[in-house]
Amino acid sequence: MKNYMCWHDRFLVVIALFCLAVFTECATSAVLREPARGDSVMVVTAHPLATQVGVAVLRDGGHAVDAAVAVAFALAVVEPYSSGLGGGGFAVLFDASNGTVASLDFRERAPAAAHRDLFVVNGQADTKLSQTGALAVAVPGQVRGLGELHRRAGRVPWVRLLAPAVALARDGFPVTASLLERIEFHKRRFNDAAKKVFLPAGRPPEVGQLLRQIDLAATLEIIAREGPDAFYHGMMAVDLAAAVQSAGGIMSAVDLADYHCQWREPLRGHYGGVDVYTMPPPSSGGVHLIQMLNVLGPFDLTDRFLYEETNSGIDPGIVYFKYTSTPICHVLIEAMKFAFADRSRWLGDPDYVAVPVARLISLNYSDSLRARIEADRALPWREVEGTDIVPQESDHTSHVSIIDAAGCAVAMTLTINLNFGSGMVAGNSGVILNDEMDDFVAAPGVPNAFGLIGGEENGVAPGKRPLSSMTPTIALRNDRVLLVVGSPGGSRISTSVLQVVLNLIDGDMDVAQAVTAPRIHHQWYPPWVYYESDGMTSGCQADLKELGHDLQLREGIGNVQAIWIDPVTGTRTGASDPRGNGSAAGF
Repeated sequence: MKNYMCWHDRFLVVIALFCLAVFTECATSAVLREPARGDSVMVVTAHPLATQVGVAVLRDGGHAVDAAVAVAFALAVVEPYSSGLGGGGFAVLFDASNGTVASLDFRERAPAAAHRDLFVVNGQADTKLSQTGALAVAVPGQVRGLGELHRRAGRVPWVRLLAPAVALARDGFPVTASLLERIEFHKRRFNDAAKKVFLPAGRPPEVGQLLRQIDLAATLEIIAREGPDAFYHGMMAVDLAAAVQSAGGIMSAVDLADYHCQWREPLRGHYGGVDVYTMPPPSSGGVHLIQMLNVLGPFDLTDRFLYEETNSGIDPGIVYFKYTSTPICHVLIEAMKFAFADRSRWLGDPDYVAVPVARLISLNYSDSLRARIEADRALPWREVEGTDIVPQESDHTSHVSIIDAAGCAVAMTLTINLNFGSGMVAGNSGVILNDEMDDFVAAPGVPNAFGLIGGEENGVAPGKRPLSSMTPTIALRNDRVLLVVGSPGGSRISTSVLQVVLNLIDGDMDVAQAVTAPRIHHQWYPPWVYYESDGMTSGCQADLKELGHDLQLREGIGNVQAIWIDPVTGTRTGASDPRGNGSAAGF
């Protein structure tokens, strides 16, 4: 009890300080910040309160995994629109004691009653059913996954790691402008239980008002006291399943009891003298990242930015870099195009379909793709082989990067899919349920909420894990951590991570510059090149259009959380993307 109260009191102080500041938000700003520095540890998350939770765990001698567990539970409280107990994720871990890298898949799974035509109505796919409401809910994996991480490497008692999240949920934290904006936008999707939490007194809370989640605090206390099994067995599981089924869903208590996470062999690539370790399927992001790095390897990418101070169209502030090299932008776009076309054809849950991972990330295959890039013409998307297209009928994740004093590192990406997931809070649990069933294809060739196309490889099936774009990544040089990185952003995750990797390895940038620099994105279909406002010179834009690229302005591509370790001094530097509201801290 003494330790618990110490942690509880400490976070009451943190919350009080946060209330005084209600930190200055720059949700889509590209203002360049100085990187955080630390000789020993570094924590970077999408929310300052979660970052402080992680730092406190490491100050008390915790392992990087301990900090990641505590941060994930804290984010479930303070970033309820992005991740939570009702979601899932992926983690890549580096163990400095033996130099090994491991990856854990705690992605959600389709309920046993799911079937291929679950979202087909009168012969037509209805993606609304997979995005909002009870039928969209897949079996959550986050609590089980965090428990498995702790079992493998945790040092701090489980109950202590949940104490900060319990305090944040019970005592409240101040509502920020970005949280209020999301509540306002999605309140029509909320079920009655969600309205009870996020629309107190029948209306959205005000900025600075404390948001208390008493039911969630009680749920967290049970999990803290009884362990992860409490979520998947007994009355909590029965109540969660009953809430879903009473609203027309199909997840059962048996589905929860049968859930398991899975250790998988991480993918390994090489770029610029660096070993890049990332997530294998059912993540598509890791395959994309290595494939794109392989395609780009022989090109000289060092001179692609113009350094310029200017008024930002993203938000009042400063943009320090602009894409200026047409040839480099062109090959980046084509590499992205190839990767996403392959996603639509080949990627799915490897426990259900044969995914040709070795071929897709092989140098020979990348050589063949590179040979198709034409210097004077953009390849039309229809000339790049993908699945059959059905016309489209119609960033919401969180990432954590941590390194501890011993050099152990965790890159972990968490999600409930769309903002506030399915829009459902399960009964009196306070748990927001995911809408991960939308990450399956409702029917072959029908785009999901991110415009991503897929085929039968990612079709709905009982117990199957939906394909994901999450790309938690750890890069090593000489068997020591050099980079810990990841991002939210749906289909834009892997391309955001790619560009940060390139910025750091090729671009002679510090980590803050690398995550602040503008980004572009192409995902094969829709056949557009997304670019950020003030992120590309007018000459480069004109030249890319002349080559046949269709440019579309998009604000805020990704929200990267990155750590860079100086290979000589070992100093940790961290940066949270100024497109979001997170923070980096070390000591």
